[in-house]
Parts: sequence; structure tokens; C-alpha cells
Amino acid sequence: MTKYTLEEISASLGRNSNIVESWFEELETKLGHFIETEDGKKVYDDYDLKIILYVSEKRDERWSFEDIFSKLGEIFSLQSIPPSTKDDTAPPEEKTLNEWGRDPETLFYEIAQDNDVIQIFKYHSLRVMFLSSMLAKRVDCYDEDVRVASMLHDIGKMGISKNILFKSEKLTELEFTIIQSHSHVGNVIVRKHLGMTRAAKFIRDHHERWDGTGYPRRLLGDEITLQGRIISICDAFDTMTIDQRNYMKTVLSNDEAFSELRKCSWTQFDGNLVNLFIDMMGEVTIPEYLIEEP
Repeated sequence: MTKYTLEEISASLGRNSNIVESWFEELETKLGHFIETEDGKKVYDDYDLKIILYVSEKRDERWSFEDIFSKLGEIFSLQSIPPSTKDDTAPPEEKTLNEWGRDPETLFYEIAQDNDVIQIFKYHSLRVMFLSSMLAKRVDCYDEDVRVASMLHDIGKMGISKNILFKSEKLTELEFTIIQSHSHVGNVIVRKHLGMTRAAKFIRDHHERWDGTGYPRRLLGDEITLQGRIISICDAFDTMTIDQRNYMKTVLSNDEAFSELRKCSWTQFDGNLVNLFIDMMGEVTIPEYLIEEP
């Protein structure tokens, strides 16, 4: 039987190894599925790969972990461990991220359910994730960090007043500073509470500008992460064409939005990425289920 490392398993799924490892830990905790070790290191086999592939597919379909584990028991004959056998005595700071259910998707949907601001931006965020993933694949940089960063790029807005976010008049200097803070806050949330330091950098960079006048760090040109530049373009396009609630402008057609992107090439945006994005949009259609009526 073929043996795999965690990195090989993660690569085959196109996901961050930290996330995949947390899934295996959850399988061990809830279903008693233990991974074989050799020389003190965990080694995975074809059976492990089949199980985790199923988990990955169902997470993409937005299944809850409860539903996934229930179905896993039927398909792979894994048995749930009674709750009484689990150690619930550990203090909160010692509980793992996954024990709290804080994988990226759970974090996003729980906050979107409970927070009015994130609920408003929910479908915008999902569309930006879709577009960013497509563009990242075009430049061969797609991975779990890109997907998570684009989905959670606005997570830092959860603490900002709706009166500021949706203000139709010109923002005061203080209000604009508060708006700008969401890139840093999103960076901290994803870095500290998901442990995804690389994805956090992409979130931090998605409002930087090619000419160095963006925020929060006024990075110039390719000092900005490629993934941050990708999210910036997809975020702007969706805001111009569909999600207008934060700017209160008239919705633009795709061609009008393409014109705006070209106009801002090499000042706000990476011009090469803009050209690739526009070409891509001739072949890509945003799924209907991601377009919600305002």
C-alpha cells in the first residue's frame, strides 16, 4: 500500500497542510481514526487519502462537520467516540482551533450568521473568493491560502459601524482611518485564530496600491504579494458590477468595469493581472447561487 506524507496528502487536495492535519486530528478525536506512525512521524495510506478526500469534497459543498462525520461512519465504517470519553477539562486557551470548530469556512459562516456587517458582505466575499481562485489558477498560484484569504478579506469589517461603512457622504479623516483598519484586523484574526500566517498577509495587502499610496503599509509595486494584488482586482470588480452597498454608486456593466480597471492599471492595480482578469472574464461566469438580490 502506498505511503504518503502530510504534505503529499495536502498537495493532492490543494489545501493548506495545517487545515488537513486539523481534519485528521478531528477524525481521531471524534471517530477514533488513528494515523500510523513510523520513526515518530505520521504516515498516511490510501485509505486515509480516501477518507480525507471525502471530507475535503464535502467541505467544498459546505457540509457541516457533524453531517460529514455522520456520513463517514456509514461509508468507511468509522464509529463515533462517545462524548464522555473526550477530555473537556482543558482550559479554553489549551483547546485547539479545530475543537472550537474554527476552520475557515466555519468561522466565516458563523460570523456571517451572527454579525450584521459580515452578513451584508457575505455573497460579495464568496464571489471575490470565486473570482480570485479562478485568476490565481491562471497565474499558477492557487492554493488553500488564496482561497481562505479571498473569502475572509473583509472579515476585519465586523467591528466597524454600519453608519461608517455605508455612509453616502464623504468620510471624515477619522472615519476613513477606521475603514482602513479592517485590513489589519482581518490579518490579525486569520493569523491568530486560524494560524494561517501566509493567508493573513494576503488579506493585509488587498488594499495596497501599485503606486505605493495604498494601505496599511504603503507597499510599492511587487512589494505587494501577488495574491493580495489578485484579491484587490476581484474585490474592485465585484464592487463595481454587483455589490454597490458600500459605495452607493450605480452598478456598472462588465465592459464599464473593465474600462475602470484599465484606467487604474499601474496606479492602483497590477496592469498585467488586469489584462489576465479581463481575458479570463470572457470565459468565466459567476454562478447564479453566488448572486444575491440586494
